[in-house]
Amino acid sequence: MYERRGIRTIQEIQSVLPGIRRVSAVFLWLFFVPVQADAPISISSDVDKSTIRIGDLIRYTVTVTHDPDVRIQLPGEGVNLGGFDIRAYEAPGPRRERGRIVTESAYLISTFFTGEFEIPPTAVFYALPEDTAYRVLMTDPIHITVESVHPGEEGDIREIKPPEEIPRNWWLTLRWIGAGVLGGVLIVLGWIVYRRARAGKRLLPFRETPPRPPHEVAFDALERLSPSGLTDPVLIKAFYTDVSEIIRRYIEGRFFVPAPEMTTREVLDALMREQIEPDIREAVRILLEACDLVKFAKLIPPAPRHREVLDQACEIVHRTKIILGPSLPESGPVGENEEDGPAGLEVDAVTGAVHEGKDP
Repeated sequence: MYERRGIRTIQEIQSVLPGIRRVSAVFLWLFFVPVQADAPISISSDVDKSTIRIGDLIRYTVTVTHDPDVRIQLPGEGVNLGGFDIRAYEAPGPRRERGRIVTESAYLISTFFTGEFEIPPTAVFYALPEDTAYRVLMTDPIHITVESVHPGEEGDIREIKPPEEIPRNWWLTLRWIGAGVLGGVLIVLGWIVYRRARAGKRLLPFRETPPRPPHEVAFDALERLSPSGLTDPVLIKAFYTDVSEIIRRYIEGRFFVPAPEMTTREVLDALMREQIEPDIREAVRILLEACDLVKFAKLIPPAPRHREVLDQACEIVHRTKIILGPSLPESGPVGENEEDGPAGLEVDAVTGAVHEGKDP
């Protein structure tokens, strides 16, 4: 009876064992799996494609998820990825997901060899808050297949074809010739324009009006000045300034002396170097100094003096002007025998106009 009892107990235990295993599995799933999910750090690696051809790029990503208080060191650019070459490295920076920190390192890799390759495990160093040294966490290796690029369906390299002759396009040739001729013409025209512009000439020649004689320009400018009714000091100064500028421009055109940019003393020295008669130089000195006293010393001359200054300016122009004609005096210095004008002619004292005179 005892023997039968023992046999029955063993049979009962064997029948209960499957239930005990299921309960144990449920217990382990309830307690062990949450512990793994709540681990302070986890690591994963993946690729965007596991089968490529020679030269294709693969994106290999290492992802580390950890608590905020865990310190990590990613592999960086110098990691060893076996038979693959690293073409580019990206580290987007950490981001927060569900209270944890997610850090990624992405590599663009490729190879120019065919066959079966394996990306070796990548090491990531980490340290928990209570650790004084870093620990190591390894990724799983990843298998990659690299295939060759077949040139054709036969899978064999074809023979090199002989050079193919390109047919000549005469229309294209003529266009290139025309473009070359047009470019040469433009270069020549540009050179001509540059030379004429540098010489101060126009592109196309034309008949230019000859410049007026300096004495005509001076007489016209002096005729426009009116000395009557000048009482305002500002108008008086402007009048004497205009007289001085007209005479200086006349001296520049008549004797080729840059008088507008010179002082009165420099103008007189330049006229002396040009061997102008002393009486002409003296008249110029008296006129310019009178104008300088009004311009710079603020002198207010009497009203009759205005007319005298204008007459002196007209006299200087009249005595030094150049009269072209067959009846000019044969000899004599500049300024002599000019008051009466050329033989048989009369010269207006103000305007300088020349007309036929009457016989006495």
